[in-house]
Amino acid sequence: MTTSKTKVFRFTMLGLIAFGMAGLVAAQGNSRSFEASPDVYKVLAQSDQYLVIEITWKPGQRDQFHSHPASGGYYLNDCKVRWHRPDGSSRDFTNPAGRAFALPPVESHSMENIGDSECRVIQFEPK
Repeated sequence: MTTSKTKVFRFTMLGLIAFGMAGLVAAQGNSRSFEASPDVYKVLAQSDQYLVIEITWKPGQRDQFHSHPASGGYYLNDCKVRWHRPDGSSRDFTNPAGRAFALPPVESHSMENIGDSECRVIQFEPK
């Protein structure tokens, strides 16, 4: 990763973490992503400890409010998304294909594809 890519990655991850942590104080007890929006989140594989989840947002599609335990993932293609919080605030992120992420638990959010093409992600979560 080049220095500028590393800085962009760190900035994006810090923003996601800060934005996600703010959601911890709101609406506890949301459903898991694949329960709240099975049309977007598909469990591809699982063991007694982990889930592998395929996420596909069509252009303009927004999922239902949900939460995630600590997780990691990988963007399969370029994605432009809007992260919504229950208080009505939102933040936009542009994620290039090949970007990987690792996040602490995230509560109470909804994601929307604000790009012109499908957004596809593979996410890994503990069961």
